[in-house]
Amino acid sequence: MESALTALTAHTADKHWLYENSVQNPEAEVVFIDRVYGDEFGRLPRDLREDFCGTLNLGCMWAKLRNDNTALGVDLDGPTLDWGREHNMRPLGEATSRVTMIQDDVRNVSQPTVDVLAATNFSWWGFHTRDELLAYFRNCRRSLREDGMLMLDIYGGPEAQVLQFEERECDGFTYIWDQDVFNPLTHEYRCKIHFRFPDGSKLDDAFAYHWRLWTAPETRELLREAGFRKVEVFWEGADDEGEPNGDFQVSKVGDTSPAWVAYIVAFR
Repeated sequence: MESALTALTAHTADKHWLYENSVQNPEAEVVFIDRVYGDEFGRLPRDLREDFCGTLNLGCMWAKLRNDNTALGVDLDGPTLDWGREHNMRPLGEATSRVTMIQDDVRNVSQPTVDVLAATNFSWWGFHTRDELLAYFRNCRRSLREDGMLMLDIYGGPEAQVLQFEERECDGFTYIWDQDVFNPLTHEYRCKIHFRFPDGSKLDDAFAYHWRLWTAPETRELLREAGFRKVEVFWEGADDEGEPNGDFQVSKVGDTSPAWVAYIVAFR
């Protein structure tokens, strides 16, 4: 009998479900947060804020991790927050009381302060100018307690500046990453996500992004200017075949991969 997954089509599929199951990995990220925060401060964090939270997938995974963990999500898009309330918060049961969503600009929210602030999925690239990003980082620092940690993800390498399609097979559908526009003078960056299904149907422009491709050096400099006392880059390792292995460790040099993903972590 044909499974529900193989029966996915452009007409029946939910784009937020597709995104969560092709892009995000909150199970690994909560482990990373615990490890890095614990190594720095000698204890586990409790309160997490997810900026540009979308469906609050990471925040809800955080709330499930321990019985006293709390999660706060901030995002501008009301319908996406509503989807997260229905599909991610409601299944938490009693833990729902420890999860809060706020519909607002992330730069307007600084209370309550938290142990960890995460801005992932390259969402902070929505800030296009130095002044905008610096203002955001300063608000991040205000939003953290004294023993506070900011976690950002970032990617780069020569392939990040090449217009291309990248396809990846997922369970029941194909994920397509489309690097559509890149301006080398401004680093203005337009990318899209499409999905294709076994019946041949396609969900085009399911998600579209207008970003600036920020580099690691300028990001680290802005974080220090915003007042963070320590900024580290966690570089992803590789397996015996040279493929990324999901193990992120502090690095001062990285490597010359054509495409890479890393975390930048700043400690208040």
